[in-house]
Amino acid sequence: MKKSELSVVIFMLGFCAFFFYETLQLPPAAQSYPKFVIGLLAVLTLMQLVKMACSCHGHFTVVNDLPEVWTHFLPKQFFTFLGASVLFFILMIFIGFYPAAIIYLLFMMHFFHIEKKYMAITIVVLMVLIYVVFSEFLAVPLPDGLLIEELL
Repeated sequence: MKKSELSVVIFMLGFCAFFFYETLQLPPAAQSYPKFVIGLLAVLTLMQLVKMACSCHGHFTVVNDLPEVWTHFLPKQFFTFLGASVLFFILMIFIGFYPAAIIYLLFMMHFFHIEKKYMAITIVVLMVLIYVVFSEFLAVPLPDGLLIEELL
């Protein structure tokens, strides 16, 4: 069993437990979808743990593969992604979810040198999908943004 895989499984189970606890704070009517997603994520994580345990063939040793995992770490990509994600959350507060998401997607796909036609297709499909699933089907209120609220 690899230490990196075991670390991810432990993190994901903790992640699921934390968000399940937080979901219980929501009104009962709003709990079903998050519980479904969290439950699905937990089941898939447990399936990965079982797969890892079965691949050990009875020898439950943990191999330290962390030096190998970090050999191709690209700090520039990581910190650009981290900074852009933080900026997305800040922009979402001020200009709303949809404009912030479009700016974020444009920036990240440009940073990773995605062709313009694929950028356009991705943004249109994601925005329509998010609108249909979250705004129409689930009726989740997405942030409008403080500036947009001031203008309206």
